[in-house]
Amino acid sequence: MPRIWIPRRHRASLTIGVSDNLKLSPLDQTILDRLRSEAQDHGMSNIATLAAPRASTVTIEPTGEAFGAIVHGIEWDEPDEATVFEITRALRRHLLLVFRGQESPSHDQLDTFFRRFGRLMSETYDGSFHYSTFSADEAEQIHRTDHFNYVVNTDDGQTELVWHCDHFQRPQYKVLSVLEAIEFGQGAVPTMFRDMYTAYEMLPLEKRGPLEHKQTVNLDPRKRDLTKWPRLADSMHPVFASHPHSGRRTLYVNEFTHRIAGMPMEESDAAIADLLAHAERTAPVYTHKWQVGDICIWDNVGLQHRRDAMESGVPRRLRVYEGVAE
Repeated sequence: MPRIWIPRRHRASLTIGVSDNLKLSPLDQTILDRLRSEAQDHGMSNIATLAAPRASTVTIEPTGEAFGAIVHGIEWDEPDEATVFEITRALRRHLLLVFRGQESPSHDQLDTFFRRFGRLMSETYDGSFHYSTFSADEAEQIHRTDHFNYVVNTDDGQTELVWHCDHFQRPQYKVLSVLEAIEFGQGAVPTMFRDMYTAYEMLPLEKRGPLEHKQTVNLDPRKRDLTKWPRLADSMHPVFASHPHSGRRTLYVNEFTHRIAGMPMEESDAAIADLLAHAERTAPVYTHKWQVGDICIWDNVGLQHRRDAMESGVPRRLRVYEGVAE
């Protein structure tokens, strides 16, 4: 039987009956319920050897890079239990999935599909606020048109987008991000992703200790001018955040992080620079070269992404779906 990885707290819940005290996402609950059921059916206590649910129609092929996998066979309707199980397991293992070879879904179809994986960002307070503030002006790099946000190359080109997680400047975590390549011409820049779980796991213990209970102060980069938008913080998050569903810890500091609360500014600047230098050395990187129709979904708590600047005249248009919240 195939072996599957289950977080330690989930394994414990099956044997000591404390699952009612855990706050699980629908996708993690699907795994837990299936494993409990099969443990009873097979009379087995070592759940790491249990089989997955019946075969799904999707196929998952690792990219061969540091992380990521290509997924075929997705249908844009409410996914069955087997599909939810396979996609969930693949996300935990590969962190980023590329849905390829399917028709472009409508907004309603994406809502129906991703609702099985947790609360939709668009149906939360933070998410509805965030996705109602983009400009409808198509001359800008980000604009909102007909229920979708688009990231486009403009007549003036695109500025560099530095390493970050989506919604880091909002109080609520966005656990799953979604991008679709609508237009991607010759010379359009790819999107790079890096694994901050590994960066955290490779951080020496002596560097973790002083920052263990510290929080970052984050400001909305679209309102960066503090003389016009004076404020202490737009959001605060732990330096070492835990994924709200899996519990896996990550280094949740990016190039937009303003400061670390409770530290003098010079000490904070030095600590952030040291953490970012560590991430640059240790975080595995995957560069996604978009094909038209690709839909990338990724663990937005553990992965950061960036792209290079781009000159004008190169077609590049990505459609942004709001994604899944904690």
